[in-house]
Amino acid sequence: MIKKMLKKFTVYMMIFGLIASMLPSLAAAEESDYGSLLGNPGKKPSQAGALKLNEVNGQKTLTDSSGAPIQLRGMSTHGLQWFPEIINDNAFTTLSNDWGSNLIRLAMYVGENGYATNPEVKQKLIEGIELAIKHDMYVIVDWHVHAPGDPNEEVYSGALDFFDEISTKYKDVPNIIYEVANEPSSNSNGGDGVTNDEAGWNAVKSYAEPIIEKIRENGAENIVIVGSPNWSQRPDLAADNPINDENTMYTVHFYSGSHPAAADSSDRENVMSNARYALENGVGVFATEWGTSEANGNNGPYLDEADVWINFLNENNISWANWSLTNKNETSAAFTPFQLGKSEATDLDPGADHMWSPKELSISGEYVRARIKGVSYEPIDRTKFTEVLWNFNDGTSQGFGVNGDSPVKDITTTNQDDALKVSGLSNSENDLSEGNFWANARLSADAWGQSVDILGAEMLTMDVIVDQPTTVSIAAIAQGPSAPWVNPARAIQVNSEEFVAHGDQYKAVLTITKEDAPSLATIGESPDDSTMNNLVLFVGAENADSISLDNITVSGTMTEVEVINDPEGVATIPSTFEDDTRQGWKWSGDSGVKTALTIQEANGSKALSWDFAYPEVKPSDNWASAPRLDFWMDTLARGDNDYVAFDLYMDPTRASTGAIAVNLVFQPEALGYWAQAPGTYEINLEELDSAKKTSDGLYHFEAKIDVSTIENLQDDTLLRNMLLIFADVESDFGGTMYVDNVRFEKADPGTGGEEGETPAPNPGEGEGETPAPGTGEGEGEAPAPNTGEEEEKAPSSDKDKDKEGEVPTVEKVSSGKELPDTATSSYSTLLVGSLLFLAGIMSYFFIKRRISVSK
Repeated sequence: MIKKMLKKFTVYMMIFGLIASMLPSLAAAEESDYGSLLGNPGKKPSQAGALKLNEVNGQKTLTDSSGAPIQLRGMSTHGLQWFPEIINDNAFTTLSNDWGSNLIRLAMYVGENGYATNPEVKQKLIEGIELAIKHDMYVIVDWHVHAPGDPNEEVYSGALDFFDEISTKYKDVPNIIYEVANEPSSNSNGGDGVTNDEAGWNAVKSYAEPIIEKIRENGAENIVIVGSPNWSQRPDLAADNPINDENTMYTVHFYSGSHPAAADSSDRENVMSNARYALENGVGVFATEWGTSEANGNNGPYLDEADVWINFLNENNISWANWSLTNKNETSAAFTPFQLGKSEATDLDPGADHMWSPKELSISGEYVRARIKGVSYEPIDRTKFTEVLWNFNDGTSQGFGVNGDSPVKDITTTNQDDALKVSGLSNSENDLSEGNFWANARLSADAWGQSVDILGAEMLTMDVIVDQPTTVSIAAIAQGPSAPWVNPARAIQVNSEEFVAHGDQYKAVLTITKEDAPSLATIGESPDDSTMNNLVLFVGAENADSISLDNITVSGTMTEVEVINDPEGVATIPSTFEDDTRQGWKWSGDSGVKTALTIQEANGSKALSWDFAYPEVKPSDNWASAPRLDFWMDTLARGDNDYVAFDLYMDPTRASTGAIAVNLVFQPEALGYWAQAPGTYEINLEELDSAKKTSDGLYHFEAKIDVSTIENLQDDTLLRNMLLIFADVESDFGGTMYVDNVRFEKADPGTGGEEGETPAPNPGEGEGETPAPGTGEGEGEAPAPNTGEEEEKAPSSDKDKDKEGEVPTVEKVSSGKELPDTATSSYSTLLVGSLLFLAGIMSYFFIKRRISVSK
């Protein structure tokens, strides 16, 4: 009996140990679990000098002029043709000083309305080079091969002349690094791609060798970086057949949400494994582009996975640049994007203070800044908001004056030293008590003329500035449509001891909560209208004729208003919406508008409808503020049709200037996930008076966009999905829009172009801007969609697939030495399993011994 129990116990222990060793670790890794995650980046050019590629401890690595290993860390710009504003002195100062970067990468697209068609973009790149030199950073001059994916295509034929010019101009400048081919790939948008194999690498190598030879002929010994097939995920191919140049390195590009870790160099379908293979086989590796998102630029950010990658890069002295310095509406962007009703786009010029505030950064930007600096990442609380409503920096009183019902009339308000000076308070009774403020001077911002949404507001704060410390008492009434007048509950005081020196004056901060000012709570909690358009202040001061107020600020907790869409239904073309569903239409993940999509009546028919307004302050990217409708269908193909047609209805609350340009994009895998119609359907808002109107008062447009001229698009090409992008062309549109009867249609015999159709900017976003691609990989494909609603995710590009037709799962593989005790490491669980297995064996002998003794 005991022997049977012993056998069972031992078997159970061994099985438990085996199972435990197969389970992933449940504990997320701490920063301290990584040996190389933290720590300062390498020296700057003024200290490190000219870079070289040397062998250190048996591995090729980047070194400074003295031969000591050096790691570069920094950021990559997005396409300079789309986001040129990042090239400014304040931004480069901030990146070098506040972020601690010793590297910046300048992404000069060649195709996609880049250098090949707009050679003036080269001047923007040169401005960036000069700023990088000025601010002591190394700079990657990135010849951004992307679409098409073969660097030997005609569109890239200017490469030799370009690098000849730049290497001659900067031959004696140690800051320069040349990246001669960003991402060779199978992308056939605009030409042929290269294969993901040895032949593909040979095509890249034959392109790069004469360029490198020309750079060397010009006397420039600077580092050259060459991309590899499959969107620069195959440095292993380069390692098997390297270029004969002692200062040439090879890129590895990855996105932490799409490319899992690897413990060794054996897996040719794993990006990290390929990088390990390249290092083991004698070539240098440089991560010129990586992101915290999936490869399409969206979803995530995947920060735990990014930690594993950064630890690997830092541990192996692999230099890196993060994608990207943009306020584009995608996860991988470093800055806050525009989203209607949610956020304004961060200015790419941080200003004279040389700092982007944490809330101006996206989560990705906040994280990457910490990783560049090599300090611990401490995320801010993004549930809180703070907005300065009155800062008086324009030299005016910003609408403030004496309220018409003020019991004290002999009060003046002026702007002095960029603050609101209130004079004549000695004429007031100046009751400083908490409850009796009615006799005090009363101010209001009746002439402010603005309206601000303060949903979730919890308090008002303001700076109080005085000549000598004293007691100041203020009560407040916030006003808006939901709260025209609600009496204050009490006045709030700041006393003498709360003032601190402020130049030759004194300053204190006075805080009024929503309990002190119930109207603030009424407006901030209103489900219908949470806008504030005025502020009434009851002001009293002890023994002071004048005080100044500044930085009147509202703050609180962000409240997400649930967006309730009508049912999505089944994807259907033609889309008539007569079944009361959206028939598969939804918002694209990078849409600047994500209001409720509902089915409403338009011209006696059911239609897909939404409300929106373009912002008054226009983002430089006019697709950033655009509604982007997305439609996915497995069998979607145009057949022998020539147009996508639809009925477009508008019910504007304002529409007097500018235009709306409707762009159409398909995202077929066969064409690199981006196929944009050359023409747009444009609505001139200044000519609405001549537009058709329906019996229910809607403007009606019969839109057609020619899709027969999309390059390389065949009748049977599986389109995967279709995007309608309603771009803002300097318009003031606000109101309701309806789309109905979306369909494919043949051209009428004998007709030419369709009325209302105009050439699209080549090939898409904004002023001649393409899709403002998503990311390196994502950049590449389009901004491949993240609908936010769909649960299944189609591959965003060939780079997302490890095998033909398969999307890789993000498995987390590692060795214990390199990836200790983390959700992305199996080391600790294998250790536990081994210990339990050993415990089973020891238990067997222990119990057996006890049995022997008992006998």
